[in-house]
Amino acid sequence: MSLSIARSLAFAAALAGAGFFAIRADAEQNNVTFPVIEDLTHYTTVERRITVEHMLTTPEALAAIKAGTQVPTGTHIVLQDFQSGVLTRYLIAQKLGDGAANWQYQWFWPDGTIKADERTDQCYSCHRSWENQQFMFTHDGAVSFDG
Repeated sequence: MSLSIARSLAFAAALAGAGFFAIRADAEQNNVTFPVIEDLTHYTTVERRITVEHMLTTPEALAAIKAGTQVPTGTHIVLQDFQSGVLTRYLIAQKLGDGAANWQYQWFWPDGTIKADERTDQCYSCHRSWENQQFMFTHDGAVSFDG
């Protein structure tokens, strides 16, 4: 191997080790916790063919959304993903800081363990465009929730 190729490989390895490349095949565990589902409020449902998604969050988060204020730090927004009537996974979004953009996402199996074959970076790329609605596609459902 030539010296220039060896140097290029060493430089690429150093950049990867420093976090300059964000290439991942699978989800990585982050700070998102699995909430007590029974403590959450079901505020809307999204249906697409065989997919039914029940959306849940806390009463405090719903009150903040209705008031037009930021949801509290620690808030969970939960998507229960049903395929043909069977619960297959959860997508949990959790606000982990004081700023509006401090959300992290994690997929979980129905038993509450991390579903490591899902890529949470895809969640960020889509939800980023909904910043003015607390990064929620179902913001309008939360605002109109009445019960």
